[in-house]
Amino acid sequence: MNLKALILLGCFFSSVSWAKTPLVLLSIDGFAQRYIAQYQPKNLMSLMQQGTSAKALLPIYPSKTFPNHLSIITGRYPINHGIVHNTFYHRDIDKDYKLGDGKNDARWLTAKPLWHINEMQGNKSAVYFWPESETAIDNKTASYYYPYKHSTPNKKRLEQILAWLRLPESERPNFIAGYFASVDDAGHKFGENSPQLIDAISKLDALLGDFVQQINQEFKGKVNVVIVSDHGMTKVNKHHVIKWQENIIEGVKAINGSTQLYLYSDNEIKLQQSVQLFNHAQANAQTENKQAQYRVYQYIDFPAHWHLNRKTAVVPNVIIEALPSYVFSQGKANITAETHGYDPKSSQELEAIFIATGPAFSKNKQIAAFENIHVLPIITRALGLKDVDNIDGSYQVAEQIVE
Repeated sequence: MNLKALILLGCFFSSVSWAKTPLVLLSIDGFAQRYIAQYQPKNLMSLMQQGTSAKALLPIYPSKTFPNHLSIITGRYPINHGIVHNTFYHRDIDKDYKLGDGKNDARWLTAKPLWHINEMQGNKSAVYFWPESETAIDNKTASYYYPYKHSTPNKKRLEQILAWLRLPESERPNFIAGYFASVDDAGHKFGENSPQLIDAISKLDALLGDFVQQINQEFKGKVNVVIVSDHGMTKVNKHHVIKWQENIIEGVKAINGSTQLYLYSDNEIKLQQSVQLFNHAQANAQTENKQAQYRVYQYIDFPAHWHLNRKTAVVPNVIIEALPSYVFSQGKANITAETHGYDPKSSQELEAIFIATGPAFSKNKQIAAFENIHVLPIITRALGLKDVDNIDGSYQVAEQIVE
């Protein structure tokens, strides 16, 4: 047997050895990349040193929770997985999307999530909360999942994940996903450097440290763990509230996503009237404050990196894009200390985290920043699944870090 054949054989047996290793994907909503250096969470930093991390995980547009979590779990841009914002209008369904609506109508979701892909290849998946994890794709959910309940303590979520890992091999899921909102909650309400945000990060970091320690003790480290976040956070000025209602002409539907307004209409004349009103209001505001509040984009002018360049039932005719520190709101009562949702290219503060540790991943390695659509290919390779066709993510990042 020649050297090349021996190398290939060695790679095959190596991949087989960890292909049966369970993988746990954990998302920390709202955990900004800069929090690592800023607050130095010791357990997350230890995991970065033990495994692979990225300089940043780059959110897709818009940097909202649901579009980004769906891009992470499907490997597709929002135009292709269907969830283009936390709230938007669907022309064919003729309804406004609200968080988690897929459980009532699976048509909202137009791409297959990883837990479904894994099940279709003969495995079991488990999800302890993930955006749209209650949606039945092809009339099938993950083998194990919990309906979303925001108040469920983080410790209880991690304890259940450990319980799933302890199941007999015939019942045990090889892919488990979990979600934590406590850092996002504190960031929104209290802002950067607040005692509440620091406490939320510290407490979750401690729980994650205990979780990984338990894995090492019980399973001898034979579990892969991937930790991501969906976006970072940036400050909001409570005085930077954009008045917008008077610019909407009858016959134009506006969906307020806080950092964006999505405008829909089949009446081009009325649509352009609204556009003119927004442009006029912007000119007046710049004259008074010498500062732009937003940008107006018509469909043909959508930036390429938004990946909204195809007319579908959910893509708006016009997007009014708030600039960082400004928000569209009904009143000051709705303004939070920090937020997200802006164009990811507008601020590095919106960058997220990626950490991977376990037998499938390179040790003590940092790679360049990459978009979150590439997370799914990384995980499918680590799980030993067949490569997934028809996704926007590529396997190039996976080839750098999956051993």
